[in-house]
Amino acid sequence: MGRTALLTAAAIIILGVALVMFLRPTPYFPVARVAAPEGVALSFLQDQTATEADCQAANQRVTATMLANCKECSLAEARCVDDAPKELGQTAAGPQDMIAAKGLKILITAPPVAAHALCRSLAAGIATNDATAKCLQAAD
Repeated sequence: MGRTALLTAAAIIILGVALVMFLRPTPYFPVARVAAPEGVALSFLQDQTATEADCQAANQRVTATMLANCKECSLAEARCVDDAPKELGQTAAGPQDMIAAKGLKILITAPPVAAHALCRSLAAGIATNDATAKCLQAAD
C-alpha cells in the first residue's frame, strides 16, 4: 500500500508539472517593420499581448497609423514573436536612434542626420498622446 501511494503521488506531481508546462500562456510580442523612402526603416516593438489575435491587432494599429501618414512607405514585415526583443527593455540609446514610449519602442535605421531628425519629429508627434515619448539618439 505504501509503494502504491508513493507511485500515485509521483504520477500526480509529474502530471501537474506537465500540465503547467503545456498550458501556460504563450506570450506574443508584436514586431513590425515599415520601409520608407531613401533607405529609412522603422521597426516597431510593442509590449506583450495575451493572444495572437491581440498581437496581430496591435501590429495592425501601429502600421496602419504609420502607413496612413506616409504614402511612400510600405510594410516590410509584421509578426508576433514569443520572445521579447532585447531592444524592448532598453532604456538608453543603443547603436541606432530609438523612440521610447509607453508600451512601444521604435528603432530607426537611417543615415545619422536623417535618423536624428526623424527621431525628434516622431517622438514629438507621439508625445501629443503619450507624455512619456522621447527620442533616444544613438552616439555618432
